[in-house]
Amino acid sequence: NADQDCNGDCFGDAFVDDCGVCSEGNTDHEANSDIDDCGVCFGDGTSCLPEILSLGAATDSSLEVLYSSSEAIGGFQFAVSGVNVLGASGGAAEDAGFTISSGVVVIGFSFEGNVIPAGEGLLTSLDIEVTDFEGCISDIVVSSPDGQGIAFEAGDCVALPCSDADSDQVCDNVDDCVGEYDDCGICNGGNADQDCNGDCFGDAFVDDCGVCSEG
Repeated sequence: NADQDCNGDCFGDAFVDDCGVCSEGNTDHEANSDIDDCGVCFGDGTSCLPEILSLGAATDSSLEVLYSSSEAIGGFQFAVSGVNVLGASGGAAEDAGFTISSGVVVIGFSFEGNVIPAGEGLLTSLDIEVTDFEGCISDIVVSSPDGQGIAFEAGDCVALPCSDADSDQVCDNVDDCVGEYDDCGICNGGNADQDCNGDCFGDAFVDDCGVCSEG
C-alpha cells in the first residue's frame, strides 16, 4: 500500500504535515499548515510575542497602557512620568479581575489568583492629570502566575496634550509650534515678515529718507 496517501486513497495527494495531521494538498503544499507563526503546532501566535509595556492613546484626562506578552501575567507594577495617576480601569486587567492601586507606582494583581492570558492589547486605562508634555513608562516589574519575574521592556514615550490652556503646566505641544505664532502666522517669527506698513509679506519699505514707501 505504498501508493496510498494518509487518507487511504491510491495515488492521492494528502500528506501528514509536521503536526501529524493528514492534510489535503499536492507536493508543493505547505507542510506546516497547522503550525502558527511561532512554530507551535495548533498555536495561536502568542508564544513569539515580545514582552513590552507601552503607552498608547492619550487625552488630557486618560492614558492607555498597552501590553504584549508571550506568557500569562500574574501581577504587574510600573511608573509613568509626565502625569499624576488618579486611578485605573478597563482592559485585560479588569477582565481578569485584577485589583489596581494607583499613585507614584501603579500596581495590579488578583486576590483570587487570576491571570492575564498571554496576548497583546489594552492592559488598563489610567485616569490622569497631565504635568508635562511627554509621558514615559518605567520601573516595570511583571511576574508570572507562579511569582517568577518576566523581563519586560518599556515602549517609547508619548506626547501628552495640555489639560488646561490657562494652567501653569509645562505643556507646549497643543499644536505644531513650540512657542508662539506671530501676527503673520509664523512660528516664533517675531513679525519679521511684516513690511513697514505692518502688512504681512507686503512690499512697502523704508527709503533713504526714512519714509515708508510702497514698492
